[in-house]
Amino acid sequence: MKIDDQALGAVTMVGDYNWRKGPFWPAVCAFLFGHRQRYVHLGMRCTVAWWRDQPYLIWMREAK
Repeated sequence: MKIDDQALGAVTMVGDYNWRKGPFWPAVCAFLFGHRQRYVHLGMRCTVAWWRDQPYLIWMREAK
């Protein structure tokens, strides 16, 4: 299944919000135990960890 660019942008924004503003322990659990999704969006390589159906943006850097 191919995810469109808008959906990846939404996952990136919600994941960033969850990582920065969300509760501490779910973010730690997502980092340690979450299912990883890696993709390139707008020239940035993103890694999102999913924990209990919530995304957490754990890594973002320029794509080569």
